[in-house]
Amino acid sequence: MPNELFPRCGTYDRDWAEEHSLGENVLHFVESLTQVMELRPGMRILDLGCGHAISSIFLAREFGVRVWAVDFGVDPSANQRRIEEFGCADLVQPLRADVRALPLPHDYFDAAVAFDSYRYFGTDQRFLTGLLRHLRPDGRLGIVDACTSRDISSAEDLGPDLRQEWLDGGWYLVHSIDWWRRHLTRTGLLEVTLAEPLPGSDAIRTRYLDRFRDDPAETEMVTFMEAEEGAFTGSFRMLAHRTGRQPLLEDDGETPY
Repeated sequence: MPNELFPRCGTYDRDWAEEHSLGENVLHFVESLTQVMELRPGMRILDLGCGHAISSIFLAREFGVRVWAVDFGVDPSANQRRIEEFGCADLVQPLRADVRALPLPHDYFDAAVAFDSYRYFGTDQRFLTGLLRHLRPDGRLGIVDACTSRDISSAEDLGPDLRQEWLDGGWYLVHSIDWWRRHLTRTGLLEVTLAEPLPGSDAIRTRYLDRFRDDPAETEMVTFMEAEEGAFTGSFRMLAHRTGRQPLLEDDGETPY
């Protein structure tokens, strides 16, 4: 991976970063977002679907921000050990929680970020309403995730050589950049300020295929990506901020899910 694209990542052991990434090297995604998202020491950041929390560690070490590393499926004790190994215990708080029901204060966080995870929970329009309660007025949302080059309404929109692989690999969760822009702004709660293909996306894709080509757990994903030869899939980065409109709440003060 060219160091000029991700100079900060070059100071981390690549094998370690890939071992603790649930897919592509997540540090490349984190650095790509920080190139366009202003971060200041002391800011409070929600890292949604953080996996092994190396994205949270990177944010804390490189920018001095305070991070709540939230994941439902990863042991927070294991994340805590990694956090302590990097000397970030005073800046990163691991938390096992469902991102759809965060046990955290409202109007508290400066930003929420999600790296290669937002598509698993963020397609539900109700999720955004609940999430934005936790962000301060004008709080930021930053996303780096997989995308398609055009909208797909069903597998029938694809040729027969890609159709089954698209279904088997779970690509119905992946959408175009335009789809995400429409989805995030539909309620009027967010304004998207940046939405673009991820610089270095081709290199990230190539590295992923090299790593997982012989991994049985990734067979469907790899098969689809090799069949479409980079013409259909890639990665994107997106920035948005809260507008003045307030999320609607039920009478009991909770967001309906």
